[in-house]
Amino acid sequence: NKLEQAKRLLREVAETNNAMQSNEIFNLAEGQGISRRTLENAKKELGIKARRIGNSWYWDLNKVKPE
Repeated sequence: NKLEQAKRLLREVAETNNAMQSNEIFNLAEGQGISRRTLENAKKELGIKARRIGNSWYWDLNKVKPE
């Protein structure tokens, strides 16, 4: 389902990035047909926190555990 697909996407991104701009993540998800709401739900389930750096929001991915 889409939630599992979103969590898989976030885990894959976390393998190579400690943090990533939220807009970039939303764009990646959109390219795979994952809605913003589903991505936010996956973020919550995986315990990902967002933090602001300058004028941009970043998702902190370094604590995401692989499956």
